[in-house]
Order: sequence, then C-alpha cells, then structure tokens
Amino acid sequence: MGTWRVVVLLLAVLAVASSSMACAVSDDSRDDRSRAVVTRVVDGDTVVIESGEHVRLIGVDTPEHGACGFGAATARLRRMVEGRAVVLVNPASVQDVDTYGRLLRYVDVGGTDTGLAQIRAGARARYDSHDGYDPHPREDEYHRAEIDQNAICAR
Repeated sequence: MGTWRVVVLLLAVLAVASSSMACAVSDDSRDDRSRAVVTRVVDGDTVVIESGEHVRLIGVDTPEHGACGFGAATARLRRMVEGRAVVLVNPASVQDVDTYGRLLRYVDVGGTDTGLAQIRAGARARYDSHDGYDPHPREDEYHRAEIDQNAICAR
C-alpha cells in the first residue's frame, strides 16, 4: 500500500474516532440524573420539587406572569408534571444553579422532555450558548423545534 493511501486511511480512522468521541460527550447518558416529585408548578419553566427546591428548566423561556401566554404555558407544564415523579437531568456542561438559586435541569416525565414540549407549543428556546450562557446537549434540538413551531405559526 502506498504512503499516500496509508495517510488517507489514517485520516479516515481519526475522523471516525473523533466523531464517535464527540457523540459520547454530548450524550445525555453521561449527565447526572435524579428522581423527584414535583409538588408545585410556579410558571411554564419553573417547578418546585418535594425537597422545596425550585428547578428551572434548561434552555426554555415561557412568558412571564402577566404576559400573554403565561397561563397556557403554566397550565401545560402543570398537566405534564404536577404531582408526578420526574427525572431531573443535570448536564455536565451547565452550571448547577442559576443566579436565583434555582437548580438548572432538564425535567423529563414518562420519557417526555418537558422543555421540548413547551417549545413545540410555542415557548422560546433560550438561555443557551446562542445567548452567551452555558451550552447544553439538547440546544440544537430545541432550536430546530422553535424554528418548526415558528414556521407552523406563520402559515
């Protein structure tokens, strides 16, 4: 085998290896997970768990109290999680708590990503590397869902 072919083969092997490593780093299976019961929904992107801690959904921005859409976003999250056991996912790439002392977590229930569900219903994909915050593993999927939702609403 010629030197040129060996170099091409080695480059191909390195490309596959680095691609596999990149997938492993962003894989949710490497993140910390815990279970909790949601005792109260504060708004469309914040819940309280049985320990009394407030949990802010990562990467999602729903309307604030008094803004159009607040009630619908809050009710939707309430239907999904209030009184239910959820899985809190803490990605290694995201700080543990925000400036208000809330835990920053994905909140998954019954295999459903509640943040993604909120975005698909019209919430914004925010507070991620696009906005100067820590990147999170699901942000590309969240942004695609927001684009899809905007396209549907524009029709």
